Amino acid sequence: MKTMRTHRPKLASLAALALAGLALAAVAVVAAVGGCEPRTGLLTILLVEYEGPDAGPSAERVAQDLTQQNLPDVFVVEGHQYAAVCVGRYADWKDAEAKRMIARVRQIRDDRGQYPFAGVMLMPVPEPPPKTDWSLEEAAGLYSLYVAGWESPGRKESAQAYAALLRRDGWEAYVYHGPHLSMVTIGAFGPELFDDATKIGRPGATPEIVHPDALRILRAFPYLRIEDEMTPVCSTPIKIPGRDDLSAARSPIPARLYRVTLALVSTETGLADGRGRVSGVAQHAAEIGPLVEALVGQMLAALGPDEKPRIGFLQAQPASPDVADPDADRRATEALAAALARAAAQNRRLAILDLATTRQVLDAAALSEPLVRANPRLLKGVGGLDYLVLPTTTVSKM
Repeated sequence: MKTMRTHRPKLASLAALALAGLALAAVAVVAAVGGCEPRTGLLTILLVEYEGPDAGPSAERVAQDLTQQNLPDVFVVEGHQYAAVCVGRYADWKDAEAKRMIARVRQIRDDRGQYPFAGVMLMPVPEPPPKTDWSLEEAAGLYSLYVAGWESPGRKESAQAYAALLRRDGWEAYVYHGPHLSMVTIGAFGPELFDDATKIGRPGATPEIVHPDALRILRAFPYLRIEDEMTPVCSTPIKIPGRDDLSAARSPIPARLYRVTLALVSTETGLADGRGRVSGVAQHAAEIGPLVEALVGQMLAALGPDEKPRIGFLQAQPASPDVADPDADRRATEALAAALARAAAQNRRLAILDLATTRQVLDAAALSEPLVRANPRLLKGVGGLDYLVLPTTTVSKM
């Protein structure tokens, strides 16, 4: 699953940030990424992350550059082949000093006059990946069975602990840490996992899992465990990351990875802070509905207990044109509307505007959907709404 791995360049300075064309995916990661508590304050402003053997020195160079520019409280979170550059430690999402620091950091220019940190936001302190002897990338085989995943703070330690528990019980468990999701899988198999691996990708043909060890695993772990809760989604085979040569299977895996992101934008600020941005992954289109249902629950849990918000939403759209899938967008939109309606029925303090009413509110404010998506800050001060949900989808082959 190459699409789940973010490769970050080795950067020596702020000038190099621009020269390398750094995509600041690190600052767009949902609040669920991270969770390692600092000495004081749980939250920070995440500037950039690095992976690989040179992660620490790369992060230290950028941190030194920023410190020399008199930026206070710059620090590096470092772990096994991982490092992140952060600034500030804060205990509250609405910390006034954090807002001032975010505004300051966004104005930092590099040697080319660009703004490498224009998209930074307040987030939980990044969580370094723990060292493990059970990395999925090191497993011998083409496939493994995905049985559990975590996205919330502390996800990497949670996955490591669960894998250790499975190992103690005699299961061949492995851990994989993607940019947003930590996974636990069991077993490592070749093409013999299926009755006929050549069925993979063939129209109208579905390979059947026949390996006795795999069937034993699926009997013991029939459903995915997400955030320590069982889901209705079945455990499923996945390709082991880095296994590009599938000649043994004689055809590529057709499965797709569906990522849905919900951004809860406040009309008071025009921003979706770390709590209001949630994201998750489904491996089949049919799983998009249950995934969105779970994401809506996480998103609404971020609201204050005394809030009585009016919430609208727009249709799901692809995060970029090259990852478009109209069916995924339709499924995500329908699931979002249904999940919000159910939440309102269960909680009278929520007032949910349907899609048509939401568009009317935006029209009254002379805002179009493309404008709002391009710049959610235009929502600041819009009447008739307290929050707007902006859903996006990313679809990629595994």
